[in-house]
Amino acid sequence: MPEVDLVPYTEADEWLTVALETDPRVMAELGGPWTVDQARATHARRVSGARANGNWCLRIVRLPDRETVGSMMLWDSEWAGEAMSEAGWMVLPDHQGQGYASAALRLLLDRAAAAGDRWGDVHAFPGASNAPSNALCRKLGFEQLEEGVADYADRHFPVIHWVHRAAK
Repeated sequence: MPEVDLVPYTEADEWLTVALETDPRVMAELGGPWTVDQARATHARRVSGARANGNWCLRIVRLPDRETVGSMMLWDSEWAGEAMSEAGWMVLPDHQGQGYASAALRLLLDRAAAAGDRWGDVHAFPGASNAPSNALCRKLGFEQLEEGVADYADRHFPVIHWVHRAAK
């Protein structure tokens, strides 16, 4: 597994959000690519939300060369009326399938556990047909709970609901 670090997003990382969220391959499971303006607005909202709410908006940085290969998020969310912590990730197409998401998600889960009661159980909702992300959840010890329909920026699509239980 490659070695990675997770580094907080800043305004200067707008390029990453634009690169990820305007790419049809990356956004295939999330209803298709966004416009550049939509991606920029999303980036600004995430950075301000991280400051205001303590959400984690992070770049996945490959070590030792420190090249950014994707993003990893952990935020306060809600599913079926229940508050929860939700994780999500995206990897730039040239770096997919090389283990970066696995390494980054493992690191995120370790950091969330070290944060005490802040995050608790971590949930994920990959697209139902997103085989790599669903396999990643299974590989890292998430428990599959149910299938459902998620809303991502007013785009509705089938997902699989997973949970990684916090150690008691």
